Amino acid sequence: MSSLGPPPLPPGWTEHVGPGGQPYYYHAGTQESTYIRPFPSFPIISQAIVPQPPKKKDKPLLKTPIPGTEWLRVKTTEGNIFYSHKVKKQSLWTVPDEIKDVVEAFERAEEHENAQAKQQQQAKQKEVEKLSFEEEQELNRVKAEMQGLVKRKAEEPEPLDEVVISKKARVEEEEEEDEGEEDEDGDDEESEEEEWQREAAAQLAAEAEEERKRKEEEAKEAEEAEARKMQEKERSQLNMPERVDLSIEEAKALFKTLLREKDINPLHPWDTSLPLFISDPRYVLLPSVSARRDAFDEYCRDRAREIRQQNVKKEKAEANPKEEYDRLLSEEVKSTRTSWSDFRRTWKKDRRFYGWGRDDREREKRFKEYLKELGEKKRAAAEKAETDFFALLRESGTVRSDSSWKDVKRKISHEARYDAVGSSSLREELFQTFLKAHGSSSSYSASVPSRDEVEKTEGASEDSERRRREKKEQALKEREDKVRAERSRMDAEIGRSKMSLNTEEGEREFRTLLTDAVRDPQTTWESILPQLKTDPRFHNSPLSVNQQLPLFRSHMSQLQTKHLGSLYSLFQAHAPSLATPFSALPLESLSKSLPVTKLALGQRDLQIEYDRWQRERTFECRKAFDEMLAENSFVEFWGRLGKIGGEGAGGGVKADDLGEDEGEGFGGNVDMKVLAKNVDLSDIEKVLKNDKRYIMFEHVREQRERWLRVMRWLHPLTVTLVALSSCVFAQDANVHKVKHDYQSDVSRLRKIVINSLYSNRDVFLRELLSNANDALEKLRLTALTEKSVWDGVSPLNVTIKAEKNPDGEGGRIVITDTGIGMTAEELTNNLGTLAKSGTSDFLARAEGEDATGTGNLIGAFGLGFYSSFLVADEVVVASLPPPSSKNSNPIQTIFSSSTNEGSFEIYPDPRGNTLGHGTEITLYLTSDASHYLLTSNLMKLVNQHSGFSTAFPIYIWNEVEEEVPEEDEKVLLGDNEGKPIDADEDEDEAVVEEEQEIEPASPKMKKVTVGKWEHLNSQPPLWMRDPKTVTDEEYELLYQASFKDFQKPLAWHHFHGDSESGVSFRALLYIPSRLSEDYFNKPLDASTKDVRLLVKHVLITSDLGEYSLPKWASWVKVIIDADDLPLNVSRETLQSSSFLKQIKQIIIRRLIQLFSKIAEDDQEKYAEITKVYGTVLKLGAAEDNKNREKLAALVRLSTNQRNGTSFDSYLENRKQGQKQIFYLADMGKSIEHLSQSVFVEKLHARGYEVLLLNEPLDEILLQSLRNWKGIPFQDVAKAGLNFGDDTTEERDTLVELTEKYAPLLEWLKVEAGDNVKDVVVSNRLVTSPCAVVADSMGFTANVQKLMSATSRGAQQNDFMQDYMKKQKVLEINPRSPLIEGLLEHVEQLIADGDDKDLDAEAQLKEVASILIDGALVRSGFEVSNSNMFLARVDRVLRRSLGVSETAPTDDTVKPAPPVDPELPTDIHMGDEKMFFGLPDEMKGGNPFELEMEEIDEEGNVIRDEL
Repeated sequence: MSSLGPPPLPPGWTEHVGPGGQPYYYHAGTQESTYIRPFPSFPIISQAIVPQPPKKKDKPLLKTPIPGTEWLRVKTTEGNIFYSHKVKKQSLWTVPDEIKDVVEAFERAEEHENAQAKQQQQAKQKEVEKLSFEEEQELNRVKAEMQGLVKRKAEEPEPLDEVVISKKARVEEEEEEDEGEEDEDGDDEESEEEEWQREAAAQLAAEAEEERKRKEEEAKEAEEAEARKMQEKERSQLNMPERVDLSIEEAKALFKTLLREKDINPLHPWDTSLPLFISDPRYVLLPSVSARRDAFDEYCRDRAREIRQQNVKKEKAEANPKEEYDRLLSEEVKSTRTSWSDFRRTWKKDRRFYGWGRDDREREKRFKEYLKELGEKKRAAAEKAETDFFALLRESGTVRSDSSWKDVKRKISHEARYDAVGSSSLREELFQTFLKAHGSSSSYSASVPSRDEVEKTEGASEDSERRRREKKEQALKEREDKVRAERSRMDAEIGRSKMSLNTEEGEREFRTLLTDAVRDPQTTWESILPQLKTDPRFHNSPLSVNQQLPLFRSHMSQLQTKHLGSLYSLFQAHAPSLATPFSALPLESLSKSLPVTKLALGQRDLQIEYDRWQRERTFECRKAFDEMLAENSFVEFWGRLGKIGGEGAGGGVKADDLGEDEGEGFGGNVDMKVLAKNVDLSDIEKVLKNDKRYIMFEHVREQRERWLRVMRWLHPLTVTLVALSSCVFAQDANVHKVKHDYQSDVSRLRKIVINSLYSNRDVFLRELLSNANDALEKLRLTALTEKSVWDGVSPLNVTIKAEKNPDGEGGRIVITDTGIGMTAEELTNNLGTLAKSGTSDFLARAEGEDATGTGNLIGAFGLGFYSSFLVADEVVVASLPPPSSKNSNPIQTIFSSSTNEGSFEIYPDPRGNTLGHGTEITLYLTSDASHYLLTSNLMKLVNQHSGFSTAFPIYIWNEVEEEVPEEDEKVLLGDNEGKPIDADEDEDEAVVEEEQEIEPASPKMKKVTVGKWEHLNSQPPLWMRDPKTVTDEEYELLYQASFKDFQKPLAWHHFHGDSESGVSFRALLYIPSRLSEDYFNKPLDASTKDVRLLVKHVLITSDLGEYSLPKWASWVKVIIDADDLPLNVSRETLQSSSFLKQIKQIIIRRLIQLFSKIAEDDQEKYAEITKVYGTVLKLGAAEDNKNREKLAALVRLSTNQRNGTSFDSYLENRKQGQKQIFYLADMGKSIEHLSQSVFVEKLHARGYEVLLLNEPLDEILLQSLRNWKGIPFQDVAKAGLNFGDDTTEERDTLVELTEKYAPLLEWLKVEAGDNVKDVVVSNRLVTSPCAVVADSMGFTANVQKLMSATSRGAQQNDFMQDYMKKQKVLEINPRSPLIEGLLEHVEQLIADGDDKDLDAEAQLKEVASILIDGALVRSGFEVSNSNMFLARVDRVLRRSLGVSETAPTDDTVKPAPPVDPELPTDIHMGDEKMFFGLPDEMKGGNPFELEMEEIDEEGNVIRDEL
């Protein structure tokens, strides 16, 4: 029985195999594809199944992106086309509707390109055919010539001897030609003999060539036989059958073994290595070339890695890592102030760094040891230098008790021991010490005492010498102690600043790490820790685990908040009404949504979240409903009020005169309260029925009506108040007025202050320290009038201490001051009342009592205390005022309050009077504020906001680990936790301990935690002092500490003044030693971040907003401290104030004054400033119209005679009659190159000074200035150059030369064409033959470069630019021999007329073209056709060297390999990574999701509020 096959396909349909192996059907005419087999329209005829070859798998061949979309057009190996979406992973065989227009436009563009390519191909084909035809003709011509030669040769008579020797049967010819041969003369016989010898030699050579070829074939056959034997031998050794059934992995392993046996170089490409192993039978084990290539690539990667590891091991075995690390330290670390973080950041990728040591801790330990060794070496060198200096003074013999240092220095300054002491001030100090040590009796003169005198005074001077030595040692010791103390203080300051900076960088880097690694909001610290440890950023982080955990919790909180927001958006979409129950939601789709999946919410948890969201939503809707009632409750009332009649009673209003029966009042009096009670609810509902806030409660109409009725009962009182206010305009002024106080919901207002007033909760410490300062200042001021409150001896300070809970979670911060303190009543008034400022009350009382001063009091609004609830759940305040005449026996009282309570408690402190006097604030931190327990974070906040806010010392309790003897551990931990000791007492105790110091034995050491109080605000606000009392070192230390720039500033300016608005201020202005990298990289960013604006020493802002400095001055660093400014309540931002606008102008004016002062007083320093800020000053002079002349006077430029020239100094050096300032501009060229320019040669030869400008801003600056003090600028590369001393004789000479060179000028003008507008005789050239200058209305070469760099310059069809570029003039030098010779040839050419030599004319034109193009290049312009110009130069060079101009160059090149017929599925990219790589565990084929978030510069996630 015959089986039936599938029906035949209809016409036009073809069958193919898809990427997944499934057959599909495609119609070429309609471009339609389907997986269902189409049936024909005619009857199906049964037929036997004919076995068909397997269909080829249809694979993607060419992927083309559709412009402007995310679609790809994919062409398969079978010629089919389908469309794929990169993001949606969607494929269609037809064109998607959304990109039909784009695809049509794209296909039209492709057709146009294909047509052009086809035309080009046809043109190339025609050229090839033409060349082939020419070659064929040439070949036919050669063949014809050779055939004619052979024919002539055959027709020539051949001598008999040649016939005999060549053994050719030519008997008949010999008989016919014997008579002719006998008639030949002797010469013909000799030529025939030579020709016969040549033919014989050619025949012998041909026989030898045939013999050689035969031998080569035999040798080749022998080699092939030998190769077959070797292959058979190897095959027998490998015991490989003809057919081997191996898996792909086994075959790949054998192939790699083959490559290892052949020792294939992994750096060689496939084509180079293939001949080495292609003859091996194992080559064919892999089924395809692509599989062999893949195996070859894997072998190369593995082999290269092995070789690299072997080399590393070899280098490690040969080198000593410890010595290499020590050598790195000795070569690179030259200063003991070098920090480990800087050293590690610079050398962490160097093998000498990471080649030694287990980890960074060991390397850091060795680094610190080396610093100690380096310090000892430098200390020893310094001591030796001082000893040698004393010896030098002693040996000089010129030092007397009355000697001056200047005289002695002049005599010994040439000595090396003098230079060994690096500081001049130190030399003078040592000299004074030397004088003190030797006293007046030591006289070192040139005369040497006699031996008898020495012996006589030897005994008497021994005691004196010993005393001098002791004094000297004591003085040296005191100086060493002083220097050591100062150095320790400075190192501590720098260390604290760097620690703060490293912590900030570490936090930012760790936040970035968390953003990259943690995307799941359910992740725990323990589960993510192994993954974090694989990242180098985790190991290199300077943060401890206690610092990392809060950042991790904050990141997880942000993730959860983000996904909760997305979940609430889904709720909003599916539940538009408040009446929507949870069961009505599409739970199946919600459970599969991304927020629910990320938050791992079950159905129960999802319902809880929904209920919470509904409660919050209901609360918000009810609040909106109340607001709606407040807005619309008077609508119905005012509508009826217009019809009220009568005079009114008890607040009634007179009605309009509407007639007898009109109006609800019908005349008489109307009681407003009674009228208000009769308001109908239906009237209100008519007004509110279309309001969305009213409709939201449609599901609870009864409750909504009750709310309206409650509103109606409250309505009469409201109406009465409105009516009373309305009657003010109508009633007599004697009517009794009722005044009411505003009321507020105190607890709600407190929440607003806590949650909405401050934008950054870091300010809580600033506010509390400001309060503490006010308390201390109040105590000091009160003590001026009442001595009993303070004895003047007890310390006035502020202390901060962070205490962690024993369980390790949470803790508290205790802030204590020894200020004025508060009673129970004052605690209630000041802390229990919002916006109650105790400081303001104190100032009012002080002004009323005519106090001597008000001190530095900061408080103003009475809200700073509530900032403590930003970080604390509970705040406990213990306060005790000092005894006074009003309260001789005060009691310590506690104020307690929490965040969620609307009340506070006040009660006596059960601990008793523990404070003495002052206030203690204890903050019990929230879970998300535990990072404030780190002492380093608190130090950073104090230094950032309150480092200068108070003159009273601020101490912080800091605990560090130290090694101490085991028996002394209790002593160190005993009483060291008390109050900080004043500096004077501590210093005295230190002296006593130093005198009683006994060198102990070496006990057993143990690490313990030792706490001590550290002084935070030791650096005073220098700007408040007199500039005469501040040293340069103090200015530099303040700059480094404030702006975190550890390079010394170039200059600074300390000033004070009053603004026009009456605000007094003091300021410090610094000029940094360098510009930041972003200054020129971000030309549009003119924000000012280094202007620190303080109010009463408290930092307010570093951003001046719209009044920020201009771009040219945005780099300046300024500290401004104002006495008072209008602040917002949070004291974080300034209200709009004219002071900001004025301070901008003040900073710019002072900055220009500082530059001007340095330029006048210190030329060397100003030269250093110009190196850094020269371009900035040019930018300012070009942009700032108001200060343009002042800034331009500060600009320094180079000339052909000197460097660092100002415009004023140029005018001082100008020649008599010079009415122009000459300059030449060519950006990017060196000053030496410009000084040798063709335009400068005559000016330089005559002694004129020319400004040489090589920066882009130079030309812009001069175009902005146009003239300087009335003298215009003249570009020497343009027409209009005027020396100012031209005579009539010189002008007549120029006219004569123009007439003489007229033929050449006309001829050159024709040859130059469009390159120049005119050709003239020049008076500005000396040695150069010619030059191209811009016309007065044209562009110079430098201006053309500037225009080309702009967007407008890139436009090629700008008519005005083209016109300006063509305004060039060619000037020739009539004294140049080249020009004179060219004139002679042109005159000769004109004289010859029609008989002129065409070759000579062509050469002359070529010379002229080279001359013109060379003048363009020399003048800075571009030639119109550089290839033609270089070709002419090439011909001239050939001609000068005697080489043929038409001699061809060998252009034989190796052709490219043929086209690869197979498209590789995977292209190996080497070590280069495209986009991003997947970890190995994610490459298993399982589906996964990638979630990406945008972060800002500080690592915070940017959220889209929409």
